[in-house]
Amino acid sequence: MAVENADRLRWQELAHQALGDFLAAAMVEDLPSIAWTIASNGAMTGTVDALSFEPQEQRAAFDAWVSRLGAEPSERTDSAAVVHLYARFTWARNYLVGGAIRAELVPPMDAEGGV
Repeated sequence: MAVENADRLRWQELAHQALGDFLAAAMVEDLPSIAWTIASNGAMTGTVDALSFEPQEQRAAFDAWVSRLGAEPSERTDSAAVVHLYARFTWARNYLVGGAIRAELVPPMDAEGGV
C-alpha cells in the first residue's frame, strides 16, 4: 500500500503540534534550545549542536531533553574519540509522534591539530 501525500502532511502536522508542546515546556522548564527538524514521515530530530555548546554543555543539554521526553539514551565512541549520543522518544500525548535526540561530542584539538 502506497503512502499518500495527505498521510505525510498529517504526520508532519502532528509532529509540528508536538514541537509546539516541547518548546512551550522548554520555556517553562528552562530547557536549552536545540535544533529541531521534522522529516516527511513526521519523525522529529532534536540536535544538540557544537556551535552553541561546549562538549560538557552539549551533554547537559542532551541529558535535559532526554529526561524531559522520557527517552532511553545510548552512547558510543568512535575511533576519533567522538562521543555519539542518541535517544529515541515517543510523544506522551500521541504515540504516533516520535523521533530522536542526538549530539556528537568532539574532543578539543591540541596545538598540533590532534586530539
